[in-house]
Amino acid sequence: MITAAGLLLDETLKYLTWIYTDASNYDDYGHPVSNPAYVLLYGRDVLSICIGVFVIVLVTKTRKQIRSRYGIPEQQCVGCEDCCCSFWCNCCAVAQMARHTADYDTYAGLCCSETGLPPHAPSIV
Repeated sequence: MITAAGLLLDETLKYLTWIYTDASNYDDYGHPVSNPAYVLLYGRDVLSICIGVFVIVLVTKTRKQIRSRYGIPEQQCVGCEDCCCSFWCNCCAVAQMARHTADYDTYAGLCCSETGLPPHAPSIV
């Protein structure tokens, strides 16, 4: 069974293979031969795409968890608002979650703490 995601992945890989193949270099059978430098670029791009998808999924799940914990209903894209916000403006979604879960005007954020705030800062409920 062919799924939309499988078809998209297949077409993306075909496109990237076409981009990173040196069209001026063919083997005896007329097939294009890859340049090792292009293979490295291809690997870097695939890794970038995988990390990007991972970040979008992570922000989507975190945003959904925060909405359910604080009882915040979806308002625009009901059923996929978290995914849409994470995909179209990931940095905005992260900033919104940070503003909702802490009072950064009163307490400075800390990089290496359990909550991202000083130990004496109360949690917002």
